[in-house]
Amino acid sequence: MDQGIPSVGVRISHSGHLGTIRYVGPVDNTHGLWLGVEWDSPDRGKHDGSKDGKQYFACGSKTAGSFIRPTANINYGISFLEALTSKYIEALHGSEVQETVTLGSSQGAIQVEAVSLDKIREKFARLDRLREISLNNANIVRADPQGSISKTCPNIRGLDLSQNLLPTWESVAAITRELHQLQRLSVNRNRLEMPTSYDHLTDAFPRLKEIQLNDTRLTWTDMKSITACMPQLEAIEMGYNQLSRLADVTFSTPYNTTVLFLNLDTNLISDWVHICASLKEYQSYYASSLQRVALTANSIQNIPFPKSPSDSLPGIKYLSLSDNHVGGWDSVDALSCWCPTLETLTFAGNPLVNDTNLGNQSRSLLIARIPSLKILDGATIAPRERTDSELFYMSTIMQQGIVPDEVRSKSHYHWNSLCIKHGKPDEVRSHHQPQNKLSNQLIGLFYLIHQNDTLTSD
Repeated sequence: MDQGIPSVGVRISHSGHLGTIRYVGPVDNTHGLWLGVEWDSPDRGKHDGSKDGKQYFACGSKTAGSFIRPTANINYGISFLEALTSKYIEALHGSEVQETVTLGSSQGAIQVEAVSLDKIREKFARLDRLREISLNNANIVRADPQGSISKTCPNIRGLDLSQNLLPTWESVAAITRELHQLQRLSVNRNRLEMPTSYDHLTDAFPRLKEIQLNDTRLTWTDMKSITACMPQLEAIEMGYNQLSRLADVTFSTPYNTTVLFLNLDTNLISDWVHICASLKEYQSYYASSLQRVALTANSIQNIPFPKSPSDSLPGIKYLSLSDNHVGGWDSVDALSCWCPTLETLTFAGNPLVNDTNLGNQSRSLLIARIPSLKILDGATIAPRERTDSELFYMSTIMQQGIVPDEVRSKSHYHWNSLCIKHGKPDEVRSHHQPQNKLSNQLIGLFYLIHQNDTLTSD
């Protein structure tokens, strides 16, 4: 590419801001050549690619576009090995004599004489020994000549290529194809064009187990197409991608059935049934595959009951629903049906548990309504806490007075199983005693029993 006249699709860095050239040419009522740029951050631009009513190029955001002149201040990027060398190799001083070194923690006050520092520099310059490298925001735009990367750094296991100038997935694959030991890859905050042919990706990620795709604007469908080329993949991060929908066609053949963890943190997803239908694809054939799902900071308000037990996700053991908009206890009962083997739940930040009228009782009610739960919001649920929570929950139900069992069972999904476990409360006695004292008596009674047990064991 002639850097004097760049082409459409080229990635650039300008004054620390990354973007993609979407237009090269004149702009009406001005002189000279302009570059129409879609910036990675919409806060950097001024418009959507239009000026004075004329659309010159398209942007994903109404404020991500701007026009700039092609100047020498534009950085068009460097190769992978150039970035690696720049960060990890300090130039040799070419001397075996003493050097004066200022101790960083002394703020320049302490200087010492050191001998043969070049030998130490050479030791740390052994790129072939590197296993974890971070080249975040290093302006990488391309791979190096074939074979040079594998020869220079063959032992890399973890690679961070976040926020670079890589234009396409083919350019990523040209780097990772030579890293035969690569297991962890981060391409967060890149803007990668989808491949024209997936044949270029099939041999590029043979041992990859973790992929981070946060803030890449990748769709769910595109993500599945990319990860299909990663046969050993176990963890996918897809946070901050403005996703409101996942799969459009449910229960299709899964692209990847080795995935154990999906992180969809901070998106715009709201439809719980749609979420489960999309995740079901990762359990269609191997119910023990997908085990951990993070849906923190999405827009989930309501969780309806599954229409059929076959709709559930029996393999899910960890779920993060923190900072959503769940406000009804029916949603918690339904959650226990969708995820019957759920062991760990994070739920803080939902309106349901932020209710000041409940105080600390919300934790007890969550525990009682999800029988399989072992850890809630980072705190382990001890057997005694589970027992106390379930008895407390039963006492709150009894305060509603005498109602037919079928009515109570419909309102409280786990009522029958709790009665089998703890015994059915005496409804006649509870009816003739003041309702506001019943829960206190039940909790006080079980507290005294547990106190006696503790004293006896001591």
